[in-house]
Amino acid sequence: MGLLENTPEYANKLSPKSIITARIVFAIVSIIPIAVGVFARVSSGNWYPLFIMLGVAVLIFLVGFVYSKKRYQYSRWWYENEGLYIQKGVVWRRRILVPQNRVQHTDVSQGPLERKYTLAHLKVHTAGTKDSSVELSGIELEVANKLRDRLIDKDKTDAV
Repeated sequence: MGLLENTPEYANKLSPKSIITARIVFAIVSIIPIAVGVFARVSSGNWYPLFIMLGVAVLIFLVGFVYSKKRYQYSRWWYENEGLYIQKGVVWRRRILVPQNRVQHTDVSQGPLERKYTLAHLKVHTAGTKDSSVELSGIELEVANKLRDRLIDKDKTDAV
């Protein structure tokens, strides 16, 4: 049985707006091979590099378009007494437990696209070596702030 079959009913999905922001990022990244192709065309006088780079750009865009939706479909998070569970991965799926009593500090950040769509990136730093910092991106800013406050609740943890 896979991870998705064991996901609780009350698990939270990422914001649907995370699909849009991921697709915008892939669209921007797909411009890079086009610029390389144009440079190669101008410097060599040959059209083949431009055509190859256009193909690469289209491939990046299409893979990103599909990947963005799949990432949204497979990513979940939920909070239980022992801590924060994060399930993610399109090809290689994994489930991470961030125990509340191991949380040292948290960061909520936003990039330009995340600000435009009121999304945030939550980074949880824990004591230990494996998964000492765990990230959850594509969630609403308000949700990230509430989750951060819950994770560093002084009554429930000895976090610094």
